[in-house]
Amino acid sequence: MPFSAATSPRSRLAYSTLALLLAGVAGAVNALGFFAFGQHLSHMTGHVSVVGESLASNRGLEAFAASRLVFAFLVGATTAAALLEASRHRQRGRHAPALFVETVTLGAVGLWAHAPPEEVNEPTLMWGLAFAMGLQNALVTRVSGAVVRTTHLSGVLTDIGLQLVHMVVWVRDGARAHGPRGLLHRLRELPSAVEFSRTRLHLGIALAFLVGALLGAHLFLRLGMPAMALPCTVLVLLMALDLSPAGARAPTVSAASPSRREP
Repeated sequence: MPFSAATSPRSRLAYSTLALLLAGVAGAVNALGFFAFGQHLSHMTGHVSVVGESLASNRGLEAFAASRLVFAFLVGATTAAALLEASRHRQRGRHAPALFVETVTLGAVGLWAHAPPEEVNEPTLMWGLAFAMGLQNALVTRVSGAVVRTTHLSGVLTDIGLQLVHMVVWVRDGARAHGPRGLLHRLRELPSAVEFSRTRLHLGIALAFLVGALLGAHLFLRLGMPAMALPCTVLVLLMALDLSPAGARAPTVSAASPSRREP
């Protein structure tokens, strides 16, 4: 488990860096997709709802369009799982194939969307963004042992609420067991405790997503779809880190030992 008491500080830093940067990528892609196509494409909850609502209202074409986005997201997740499985025995660059596919997909969408309007096929471009976000979400889910997601914030915000209470209970239990001295001891331990580390990570993910959305929207309003270069640059940086000697020391979660998602 990437954020258990047994995880080394170096491993936590590696996982946190990956999660925070990819959350920023997702925020930027989500904002760019909305400004370019009027759709939020980093998560599929709304599109699944559209499928049900459209079917209930006998709007088959709308249901079909939304279902294709959901399917593209699913294909992206499946692709990430296959690439990670194929590269899990590598000493370094275990995540690079999935990051490379995401980078190429986002770059292709950005270039195609910048073409003359008569050459742009918006549904295909939206499928590309949904595919990239499904791939990214599966990548982070697999690497973190299902502890974090980066393409949507519902679970992250829920976890923050749960973890804040868990932190208070942890401090309270120390005070009950040892009185004021136990309270002071727990408060001193809090910055390095697993409880605080997870809360800090999830708060960072929410902030990174917001910053990514802000930068993506800001750049789109000034540059248009060439603003897609921002998330692509971040992904290239992550690939370089993953292929570096430091990437060889970063552990990964094995598919043979799945872990449950803890609050």
